[in-house]
Amino acid sequence: MANILEQLDNEVAKLFASWNLYTTLIALVLVAFVAYPIIFWEEPDTHPLLLARQAQPSPVRQPKESATYRSLEVPHGYPLKTGLNVKDAGAPRWAGGKDGDIRDVWREVMKGGGSGENAPPAGLIITVMGSDAAYEHDLKDISKEINIIGKHLQQIGAKKVAIYLANSIEYLSTIFACSFYGASPILLPYNLPPNVAFDLLKETEADTLIATAGSLPLSDLSNATGLRQVTWVVEKTSRHMDWSGNDDANGRIIVSVWHELVDDQKANASVDLPSNDQSPQPGSITTVWQEKHGGKSQIVEFTQRNLVSAIGALSSALPLRQRLNSADLVLPADSFSHTYVLCHTLAALFSHASLAINSVAGPGVDLSLAQRSVSPTVIIASAETLAALHQKEMGGISNSLQKFAHVNQSQAMSAGRMPTDNLLFKLLAPRQNAAGATPGKLRLIFTSERLGTDAPALSNTMLSDLRIFTRSRICYALTVPKVAGAVAQSNMFDYRMTNGDTKYSHFGVPLSSVEIKLVDKEDARVDGNTPEGEIVVRGPAVAGGEVKLGVQGKFKQDCTLAYA
Repeated sequence: MANILEQLDNEVAKLFASWNLYTTLIALVLVAFVAYPIIFWEEPDTHPLLLARQAQPSPVRQPKESATYRSLEVPHGYPLKTGLNVKDAGAPRWAGGKDGDIRDVWREVMKGGGSGENAPPAGLIITVMGSDAAYEHDLKDISKEINIIGKHLQQIGAKKVAIYLANSIEYLSTIFACSFYGASPILLPYNLPPNVAFDLLKETEADTLIATAGSLPLSDLSNATGLRQVTWVVEKTSRHMDWSGNDDANGRIIVSVWHELVDDQKANASVDLPSNDQSPQPGSITTVWQEKHGGKSQIVEFTQRNLVSAIGALSSALPLRQRLNSADLVLPADSFSHTYVLCHTLAALFSHASLAINSVAGPGVDLSLAQRSVSPTVIIASAETLAALHQKEMGGISNSLQKFAHVNQSQAMSAGRMPTDNLLFKLLAPRQNAAGATPGKLRLIFTSERLGTDAPALSNTMLSDLRIFTRSRICYALTVPKVAGAVAQSNMFDYRMTNGDTKYSHFGVPLSSVEIKLVDKEDARVDGNTPEGEIVVRGPAVAGGEVKLGVQGKFKQDCTLAYA
């Protein structure tokens, strides 16, 4: 024993005899390498086990079908989410609410800022005009406009009202007016070639059109469609012109102008909207799904139940503390004609979040243009917009320091953490204010894969890079023509980089308004923990109750949906 201690003492003496400055530096680096992760430990944004199994498969399945997958919000044996859970005034908190319809969204908006103790905070509705102007709307004035336009539609006997507008307050007011006064809105994509727009008006059997002034030739409208009434929405800079003439239509179409209708009746218009007992049942909402802009179209008619189930499901899909609230400013940077965008917008209004509306909205818009003069906390953007932003920002990573910062932040993302706003993070900040500015801090982006369209695919790598560039979390959804809202949407804390998915990211789990199964001729493919087959969706958000998507999908080990 003594010999061993003597030998150890000699070795220690030799070590310190040869100790110098370089040895000290190496020792400090080794100690720092070991101690830093222990002292400055950072936990992931959500527990990894919450991402390990995100949906619930049914305990049994049918032959040649997979188990049915549902959101954890609606376990098997319980009904899927069918509406907004609207509660009557004075009802106890534990009482169940009604599904409601789109009228209840605006009623909830008008409750904001009330005088009662339990009155929710009031949200703002802002229209962005140009690079330096943003106009805040009075909610009471919007209610008056809804009443005026709704009564006008009722008086002229409008049944199917086509909306051909860029994103605007008039767009939303028309949808609410149709709901309160029994008409059925038809949401047409904007900026279509005239002949395509005429074909859609004819195919949808629209009898009334509300459109941007001058966007379609009036003489051709009378010849190519069955319209009886046109209402022009005129920008303030063009209101000095006379838009009410109908000579070009040979008197077959009655022409009116939005701002003239409102100005003539606003003084006597009521803020109070018709109650459910007084107003007719709201009509359905018709949408147009295009493979590419101006290309082949699929017309889908959604009931009010389809829409409110999707709104309710999108509202509750986020973790409780991350849901939209009165502190948020939501900017739809994609068109309202896409139900995913419209349902998120209505969900924001129902949650008393503030809303910024910009006519610069659609597939592929520049975010820096869409959010000028406002600083949103939540953005709803198209895949084209995010793909263009990714390409631009990746092209700006040129020097070694930026490349090192990108690798460092990507490693943090892989570990489940959003990178902190440090010096390395600032090196990768988007140029041209592409991701918000003070005082608002962008925290969340909603985007979607539009099935069967020419929209670009977003991979795991692209989404991870975009989270770094925009300094915000991203939810990626799968949207299809016959499902209101979305089929599935990814968890906002799911930053994982899955090997093998080089083209598409996964789409998360089914929303609580639908359930998903996979079918295939070979039973072995749909059996087990990772089934593959054709995607079939059913639930209250689906037009017709059930739809086969015609594409092959798979459920991964973590129960997230992806293309096969």
